[in-house]
Amino acid sequence: MDRINLNGPDWLMKEFVGMDWVWRDSVMPQTGDVRWWYPAEVPGSVLHDLMENGLVPDPYYEMNSKLAEWVPDRTWVYKKEFFVPEDLEGKRITLVFEGIDYSSEIFLNGVSLGKQEGMYVPWSMDVSAKLLPGETNLLAVVLEPAPFEQPQVGKTSLVYTHKSRMTYWWDFCPRMIHQGIWQDVYLKVNGEAVLTDVYVHAELSEDNQQAEVYVDLETDGPDGCTVEGSFGDTVFRGTVEREEGSSNGKCRIRLIIKEPRLWWCNGQGEPYEYPVEVRLLDRQGRVSDSRSLETGIRKVEFLPNEEGIAGREKEGSFTLRLNGRTIYMNGYNWVPADVMYGSASEETYAHLIRLAKEAGVNIFRVWGGGLIEKDVFYRMCAGAGILVWQEFILSSSGIDNTPSEADSYKTLMKEQAESIIRQKRGFTALAVWCGGNELQDPDGTPLDERNALVRTLGEQVRKLDGTRKWLPTSPSGGVFLNSLENLEKCPEELFDVHGPWEHQGLNKHYELYNRGTCMLHSEFGVEGMTNYEALRKTTAPEHFLPASKKNPVYFHRGAWWNNEPLVQETFGGLTAIEPIRKGSQFMQYEGLKYAVECNRRRVLHCSGTFPWQFNEPYPNLYCTSSLDYFGNPKPAYYGVKKAYAPYLVNASFEGASLQGKEWLEADIYGATNLPAKKENRTYTVLARVYALSGEILQEEAFPLEKLQIRASHAGKIRFSLKNTEEELLLLRLALKEEGTEEILAENEYLFTAGRDLGAVFRMEAPELTAEGQEEGFVLKNSGRSAALFVFLTKEKGTPVYWKDNYFTLLPGEEKKLTGEGDWKASFVQALNMEYQKLEVTQCR
Repeated sequence: MDRINLNGPDWLMKEFVGMDWVWRDSVMPQTGDVRWWYPAEVPGSVLHDLMENGLVPDPYYEMNSKLAEWVPDRTWVYKKEFFVPEDLEGKRITLVFEGIDYSSEIFLNGVSLGKQEGMYVPWSMDVSAKLLPGETNLLAVVLEPAPFEQPQVGKTSLVYTHKSRMTYWWDFCPRMIHQGIWQDVYLKVNGEAVLTDVYVHAELSEDNQQAEVYVDLETDGPDGCTVEGSFGDTVFRGTVEREEGSSNGKCRIRLIIKEPRLWWCNGQGEPYEYPVEVRLLDRQGRVSDSRSLETGIRKVEFLPNEEGIAGREKEGSFTLRLNGRTIYMNGYNWVPADVMYGSASEETYAHLIRLAKEAGVNIFRVWGGGLIEKDVFYRMCAGAGILVWQEFILSSSGIDNTPSEADSYKTLMKEQAESIIRQKRGFTALAVWCGGNELQDPDGTPLDERNALVRTLGEQVRKLDGTRKWLPTSPSGGVFLNSLENLEKCPEELFDVHGPWEHQGLNKHYELYNRGTCMLHSEFGVEGMTNYEALRKTTAPEHFLPASKKNPVYFHRGAWWNNEPLVQETFGGLTAIEPIRKGSQFMQYEGLKYAVECNRRRVLHCSGTFPWQFNEPYPNLYCTSSLDYFGNPKPAYYGVKKAYAPYLVNASFEGASLQGKEWLEADIYGATNLPAKKENRTYTVLARVYALSGEILQEEAFPLEKLQIRASHAGKIRFSLKNTEEELLLLRLALKEEGTEEILAENEYLFTAGRDLGAVFRMEAPELTAEGQEEGFVLKNSGRSAALFVFLTKEKGTPVYWKDNYFTLLPGEEKKLTGEGDWKASFVQALNMEYQKLEVTQCR
């Protein structure tokens, strides 16, 4: 029905200590409290409004966030005047707040409507008799000081709210505790009957040729109401059955859809959703309320992984089957789009989710220290073909990791879970519910439903949304950690595991991932520095160095992920900021790409990979994220994109340092993420070892008889190091279909014959030229030295979506590049070339 939007930048906000707002009548229409009110925006965040008004220094710069830590200790009053037309008199008008963080009291025209608590539970009230039709009305919200909660290091047993803990301080987010009206506010205008719940879901037949669609409705209103609507082109009608002695009613519509158009995840087909219209009619047949939504028909199953332990199939059932097709989970971990999450725009969500789609991602894990996300997130994920694994907002804390089993907390979480499940279960993208992040017994064993709180959440999921997969926590075990120690001690117990989150070194890193046995890798990562412009936007030049924990600015902005000592060890000692920054980014790119490739080679024993993390909510200087805070990809993004591409070719080897070895040896594999093709096709992998002068030192072609989701071994390349005195070597792979020249997939790996990669920064700079074409441009290396890992960026203004990035151009080589957006305003850099403007000559 009609909605009067109360969002916008026309709110006012003011700071108070304690109950000073009561004494000053600050929420009353004729208050004398007229000083020091500032413009505010809803939805939004208190701290963001203060920043926009210049009342706190930019908390994203240097260590300024510390200067804003007083903000959540204050009471904040938000108010807005609005007009209600006279012709709405006699209508049922409901005031709705979809999300207030965290507790508040709500006033309309100076009268308290009641208190609200809990950021994930919408608040609503019938205000028909309290509004002033034809006059100006005053809505005021008194935001209480933020509750005391545990930061990352603390005790999970002491957590007593269901609020995002990330903003209390986390390893990738300083203490910027969130408060605010963080979701939509509006007046909903209805007739006498209203829809209180609309849940559309489908059951797909085994052969995918028929779907039973159910439209389950709950209503509030008088007797005699009916329902009409449509699912795609199929029209339906029904009657509301009211509960005896109550205004509550229910209606179930059952439809048969022949040859349904299915929803597929990214890379597998069209993510089609049917338009659905539902109208509630009153006793006179007038439309009293209505809903419009979209829903997809799909069947999501999780089957036992191959080569699991007999009798423990339920613990190891992570293999995704969508509409009868087995699919590898190209996952990522999603964290809030901004530490000030109430102010994160739809444009930000659209940009991030587009980047994920273009990287081949087909599922997000929404981490349990962050958010039950806004509805727009689930809608956009469905449109991009990205499934969602949603965790309740519970997380480990280091000192203890077991949530409280107190009756009051169980009651709170039971009520919260019911509301959340009802809100989100209708979204096509939602595939998994999980109890929380890294919940463990005192001995470090992942929790199961022997814990009363986890059991309470599981019961709510089974009761309200029983067709979706439920996990008690992540990782769900057997053991918690992916480590060489566990691989040695109990390799068969690595079911769903986490870690590590750091690069392990030029050889240890490869050993760990080569030996991997996990069935699901739901969180792990590699750290890396931020991008060129992001560093300069957030840090003064005099604080660029040292780029280590000895620098207080670096310590404040990502100390846990500061790998400067390992960067120095890997590159032999660096003194300037740019080599340190680029070296760190290269290590993140190569380390994360190789880890994902190793997991991908073990399909279908390993059924999914979820790097930590896709995005970051705050501009750290070091972080495990693949994007910087401003939404610009780091090189690691393109490494994972390569591993998640429709076709992939990769190599397995002992390490990047060949010191003490006689051979460069690598096993070559090929696979595809595409549906299996019926016709027989054969493929070839071309493997070449290059000197960085461009000389081919060895070349071999390996036939590949089939390409499927399961990785196929093409062969092994062995190059004798006695045949060269080169310090740096490049292994390149290209996958082609027999009889064609089209390259389906490429990959490249950098090796050193020495102990480290220090020779990279002793190389001569390349000479790059760019010549424009009708679409994109051709980048050519005219110099005598290789351009090692060329990185195209555009960190200011509108983004550029590059199809290919972070690659090597040997002397004399050229590459055609395309990107959507204003790529002519881009910049270019390489490991051995300074950051500079991309100069593109006109087409000839």
